[in-house]
Amino acid sequence: MLTLDSQLVIPAHVTSTLVDEDTVLLNTRTNQYFALQEVSSRLWTLLKEGQGLRQACHTLQEEYTVEPAELERDVLEIIGQLMENGLVEFVEG
Repeated sequence: MLTLDSQLVIPAHVTSTLVDEDTVLLNTRTNQYFALQEVSSRLWTLLKEGQGLRQACHTLQEEYTVEPAELERDVLEIIGQLMENGLVEFVEG
């Protein structure tokens, strides 16, 4: 089950580029592109910097005006979508 304490990794087959405030992701295994808008893009940047989900939520809470429960729900939903598309993976351990 995906939680804020889940350990994730961005696989080597995923590349990303920042375009203004958005991030474009490419899964090189499937050749599919994905676009993340402002807040999701910021989440991606935090994950790339090595923050875990809980710390990333804390950082986003400081940067955006949103209720903590709503932010947690939205982050887990975004991560679930990224996982479904092979853009992030669980770290076993």
